[in-house]
Amino acid sequence: MRPIATDIERQFVGTLLWLPTHQARTVLAGMRADDLATPMPADVLQIVIELVAAGHDPAPVAVFSHAVITGRAPGETRRGWLGKWLADTYTACQATTPAHAQHLKAVVLEAAWRRAIAEHAARLAQAARDSATDVLAALADDTSRIDALWARYRTALDPTDANARVLKEVA
Repeated sequence: MRPIATDIERQFVGTLLWLPTHQARTVLAGMRADDLATPMPADVLQIVIELVAAGHDPAPVAVFSHAVITGRAPGETRRGWLGKWLADTYTACQATTPAHAQHLKAVVLEAAWRRAIAEHAARLAQAARDSATDVLAALADDTSRIDALWARYRTALDPTDANARVLKEVA
């Protein structure tokens, strides 16, 4: 396991644990748990998303309780892992700000976008060797996931610019 200080996904989730609901909601706009590649941060992010959507602060105790109540932390061992992970992450990410969380969000989304491109390229390479041309052409044209990640990444880089673009498009 990477140290918390260099684990961007864990840093991102850790910053969310310090934010009140309204600030966390703003940072979480456009995020999905599957944007994260590592299982524990992705699982915790999903719980944070659910808590914030329900109007609750994503504090570690709320995340832990929600995991237990929803059956995502079955058994003493899993609860111990989650509790230690939350405590270590929360402690390591002290003194966070919404701006810092927003920056980490952009870094996480860029990494997700790059992974999506790499996965798409691998599928294209396999299809180029083994698939019929119509299958290859359809696969080459299917960049919707990559395009969506790119758009969310660009919005995370400058959310105020994204809001201005939307207003211009509406006008």
